[in-house]
Amino acid sequence: MSAREKRIDAYFFALVLLAVSIPLSKFTMSISQFLLMIIWLTDGIQSIKFRSFYSGASFLSGFFTSISAVARFIAENFRSKFILFFNNKVALFIASLFLLHIIGLAHTEDFDYALKDLRTKMPIFLLPLIMSSMPSLNQKKSDILLVFFILAVFSGTIFGLNAYLKKDFADIREISVFISSVRFSLTIVFSIFLMLYFLFQRPLLNWWLKIILTMVIAWFVAFLMILESAIGLISMVLILSGIALIKAIHIKNLKLRYLLLFLFIALPSLTIWYTADIVKDFSHAEPVNISGLETHSALGNFYRHDTIHFGVEDGKYVGLYMAEEELAEAWNSRSKYDFLGYDDAGQLIQYTIIRYFTSIGLRKDASGVAQLTESDIRHIERGIANINYVKKPSFRTRVSKILMGYRQFADLNDPNGSSVMQRIEYTKASILLIRENFWTGVGTGDLPQKFSETYERMQTPLKMKWRWRSHNQYLSIFIAFGVFGFLWFLFTLFYPLLAFKKYRNYHYLVFLSLMLLSMITEDTIESQVGVTLFAFFNTFFLLAFPEKSETDH
Repeated sequence: MSAREKRIDAYFFALVLLAVSIPLSKFTMSISQFLLMIIWLTDGIQSIKFRSFYSGASFLSGFFTSISAVARFIAENFRSKFILFFNNKVALFIASLFLLHIIGLAHTEDFDYALKDLRTKMPIFLLPLIMSSMPSLNQKKSDILLVFFILAVFSGTIFGLNAYLKKDFADIREISVFISSVRFSLTIVFSIFLMLYFLFQRPLLNWWLKIILTMVIAWFVAFLMILESAIGLISMVLILSGIALIKAIHIKNLKLRYLLLFLFIALPSLTIWYTADIVKDFSHAEPVNISGLETHSALGNFYRHDTIHFGVEDGKYVGLYMAEEELAEAWNSRSKYDFLGYDDAGQLIQYTIIRYFTSIGLRKDASGVAQLTESDIRHIERGIANINYVKKPSFRTRVSKILMGYRQFADLNDPNGSSVMQRIEYTKASILLIRENFWTGVGTGDLPQKFSETYERMQTPLKMKWRWRSHNQYLSIFIAFGVFGFLWFLFTLFYPLLAFKKYRNYHYLVFLSLMLLSMITEDTIESQVGVTLFAFFNTFFLLAFPEKSETDH
C-alpha cells in the first residue's frame, strides 16, 4: 500500500469515527474532529526524506533541520489547502454560516457565551475546510461509512431498549441514553431513509440482506413510537410523501405513477386521521349518570364526583370517586412526600396522585392507596401522572400529554406542563425580540441574556427551569443576526441545493429536508450533537460523496 493510500485510509477512518460518534459519544465526536485536523495538516508529510537531514550532520543539527522542514511543509500544506478551500464555492457558502457568527461578535455583550457558542459551531467551518481539500470518497467507502452510521444508530436503540425495559425513568426521553431524544430521533429517521435507498436502489443486494434491512427499518419506526418522537414520525411521513411525489413526476409507468400519487396523498391524510381519532378518544368520555355512582367510600367518607374541573384524560373523567381527606391521610402514611406538597417534577403532588389513580383505574381513597405498589409510589413521587407514560409509551401517549398540557394552558394559563405549550411562550418572546432587533439582531452571544430579560418583561408564567430560547432555529438566527443574517442563513441552506443541482442527490435531499423540518421545532445547530450532525452530513454529501450519485432519484 502506497503512502498516499495510507493517508486516505486514515482520513476515511476518522470520518467513520465521526459518523458513528454522532449518535453514541460526544467525547469521540470531539476526538475524531481533532484527528481529522491532524490528518489534514500532515497530509503528505511522508514524502519528506528525513534521512537526508542526518547525512553528514550531527544528530542535533539533523533534528532541528528535520523539525524546520516539517514546519515549512505544514505551512505550505496549510496554504495550499486553503487555496483549494477558497476555490470551492460550495465549501465557502456552507462555511460562511460560521463567518456570520464571527460578524455577530461586533455588537455582542456576553463574550464568554459568544466564544462558547463559536466553539460549538466550529464544525460548520472546520468540516467544509477539510473535506474540500481532501480527496472525495469512492462509492464503496461512502457506503461503508453510511452502514457504520446506521449500525451506530442501531446500537443506540439497543441501549435505549435496555433502559426502556428497566422502566426506571420519569420521562420516556431518558431512554435516549447518549444524546438528546430529539437529535437521536433525527439520526433514526435519516437511517431509515438510508436503508430505503439500499433496498430500492441496490438491486444486487442479497435477499437476506434485504430482509435484515426491512426488519431494522420496522424496528426503527417502532422505536420512534416508543420514544414518542412527534418530530421524527411527522418528518418521516412528510419526507416519504415528498419522495412519492418526486418519483410520480419522473416515472413513466402509469400504474406506478398513480400508486405513488396515492401514497403522496394517503400518508399525511392517514396520519392526520389517526391523530384526530386519538384526540377524540382521549378528550371525550362516555356520559356518566352521577346519581348512579356510589356516594361513600369503604371507610364511610363522602365521594365527590367532579366532571368539570378535572376534565378528561385518556377517555376517563379524572374527578370521579374523590375522597380527598381520606386520600391525603392514606397517602401521607405511605410516602414522605406530603399530599399538599410537590413531586420531583415540581407539580402539586395531589394532582399527580389523582391523575395516576385515574390512569390505573383506582378510586381516590384509602383503598386506592392500599392497592399501590412501591413502584407506583415512586412513579408518583417522581412526577409521573399517568401509568401509560411508563408502561405504554407511544405516539398515542404523546398526543395524550399534549392534550393535558393544552388543557392546563387553556384553563390556568400554565404552559409548564407541556413542551408544546412552552413553545408558545418561546415564540412570543422570539417575536418580541425580532421586532426590537429587526435589522442587526442582538449578536452572537446575547441570546440567553436577552431571552431572560424578555421573559421578565412579559411576566411569563414559565418557571425558571423552562425559560429557554426559541426552540426554532430560524427564529434564533433572526434574533441573533437580524433580517440580513437570517436571509444569508437561508441562502447557505438553499443555494447549494439549487445552484449546483444537488436536489438530484437522494441522500442530500433527504438529509436537508430532515434538517429544515427539525429547525421548525428545535434549535438544531445550537448544541454540539446537533451542529455536528448538520455540519458533517451537509458537508459530506456536498463535498465528499461520489458524484455518480447525483443522478439517483
